[in-house]
Amino acid sequence: MKILSPTCLLAILLLGGCATTPAPEDTGLTPDDVVAGNLAAQDVHWGGRIVRVENLRDHTRVEVLSFPLSDTGEPLVNGRAQGRFIVEKPGFLEPREYAPERRIEVHGRVRSIEDGQVGDAAYRYPLVAGDRVKLWPDADAAGTAPRQPRVNFGFGFGTYGSGAGIGIGF
Repeated sequence: MKILSPTCLLAILLLGGCATTPAPEDTGLTPDDVVAGNLAAQDVHWGGRIVRVENLRDHTRVEVLSFPLSDTGEPLVNGRAQGRFIVEKPGFLEPREYAPERRIEVHGRVRSIEDGQVGDAAYRYPLVAGDRVKLWPDADAAGTAPRQPRVNFGFGFGTYGSGAGIGIGF
């Protein structure tokens, strides 16, 4: 059986480490960009942390502090904030489920730009009609769950012989 060279082993380890880091996705315009350019009628894919939820008669409004998204759409809340936006969804959204600080991902269209307030300061919000809204698990809850080891088995056949391997991940 042939042993892997140190260079090959190092390359495998480096590539494996790179595969686990979520890269920011280029989502185009940010909420700040939309407000600065008065750009309504834009399709957007945004996300961030929920600031507040307001249930009205026939729809719900969710105020979100926007952050960059990973390549999977997960809000990267340790990044730099990109402004605020309001997403509207028809019907009722449970305020305990859509609680402040929860991470949310939104696909939708900017309908308008709305004047509002953050504390005593005037603020302009892009108003997004949310087509698809996804809540991400709480980072705290995900970090406290016990991790289960994963065991993988592999077999390979090639020109110079065959081999088998076992991998354990956490």
